Amino acid sequence: MFNIGDMVGRISYNFDIIFEIVEINDNIATIVGKTIRLVADSPLDDLKIIDDEVLLREDKKEDDVIEDITNQVVKKNRKKFLTGKILHIDGDEKYMRKCLDLYQKVGIYAVGIEIKEKDMPKIILKYIKFLKPDIVVITGHDAYNKSDKELIDNYRNTKYFVEAINLIRSHYPVLNQPIIIAGACQSHFEALIGAGANFASSPSRVNIQSLDPAIIAIKCSSTSINELIKVYEAIEKTSNKNEGIGGIESFGTMRTLYY
Repeated sequence: MFNIGDMVGRISYNFDIIFEIVEINDNIATIVGKTIRLVADSPLDDLKIIDDEVLLREDKKEDDVIEDITNQVVKKNRKKFLTGKILHIDGDEKYMRKCLDLYQKVGIYAVGIEIKEKDMPKIILKYIKFLKPDIVVITGHDAYNKSDKELIDNYRNTKYFVEAINLIRSHYPVLNQPIIIAGACQSHFEALIGAGANFASSPSRVNIQSLDPAIIAIKCSSTSINELIKVYEAIEKTSNKNEGIGGIESFGTMRTLYY
């Protein structure tokens, strides 16, 4: 018997990803990755509860990523350097909290809003106009059904990310104002970049981890407005590097305060 909130793996995929059950309809469960921004549907008879020991190992891997990123960001005197402000829009509240904790650890100001992917285009402009962020993260969960790669309808949530980006760029057409980081697991990379994102997933239609969008946002926030953000340097600390995230040359958003 399975319940909402159970941590499970898929037998047919040899338990490659740990998922949480978020919905059960008849004999089909909707599952989202514990640390991977992937959403899927699975028959209940293909699922098995994951042992606590395995869950602890997964948490340890994510803790190691957080420590690495925290140590990587240069500890600057905040009276002299003003890092870029981040608006983090996420379809998964748990993932959003993880990202907000990471922003706080490295001393970067960020506001997180949990919005279901399909509702993002309806509401995102309101928050951008109010908060005036330097960087906007648009993420959550996604999945590619392995059909025609070019058709956006073959992706679970990419079309909503694209709609949200198009709305932002219709009001803020300059690519650096704000910087947009968009996508989740297996998202249509070319569609997101074409809509106006600076960084997006996923060039090789692979999975990305919960903190990957935040890692890119931190790099954008802590790079000077006079410097180009090196794309390959920015993605070096992400889970699948250039297969998982790509982007265009963009300037940073950190400003120096002289007094």
